[in-house]
Amino acid sequence: MVHALEEIHRLLKPTGALIDIHPVSESSPIEIHQSGKIDRVGELSVRQWCTDFRQADNALSEVVERGLFAVEHESIFDSLTYYTSAAEMRTSLKESIDKFARDAQLADEAVLHAEALAARAEARMRTAFSGAELILRERTHISRLKPT
Repeated sequence: MVHALEEIHRLLKPTGALIDIHPVSESSPIEIHQSGKIDRVGELSVRQWCTDFRQADNALSEVVERGLFAVEHESIFDSLTYYTSAAEMRTSLKESIDKFARDAQLADEAVLHAEALAARAEARMRTAFSGAELILRERTHISRLKPT
C-alpha cells in the first residue's frame, strides 16, 4: 500500500489531492429500523477486512510521517447499506467475501459468520412490521491529503 501511495504522490500535480475513503477496522452493526426503533441483529466482522483496513491506516500514517502528504482534513462517518431482505444481504456479503478474500480458511469463517447473521436477520424481519429496513452500518474514515 505504501508503494501505491508513493506512486500516487509521484503522479499528482502539486495542486492535486488524494481522497482516501475506507472503512474503520472494527465490526459493523447490522440493524433493523422500524417505527423509530432500532433492533440490532448482530455485528459483521471479517478478520481479513479488519487487517486490510489497519494496513491502510498504517500506510497512510507512514507516508504522512515521511512528509509525502499532509492531511488537510479527515473525518469519520457512517456509511449505510440498505437491504430489501435478509436474502439480499446474505448474497451481497457472500459475494464481497468471495471477491476480496485472499485466505480460504478466513473466507470460510467469514461466510459462516455472514450466514448466521443473515439467518438472525431473516427471523427478525419475519416479525417486523411492513416498511422495516435492514441496514449495515460501517464506520468509515475519509481524508483529504495534499502532496508536499
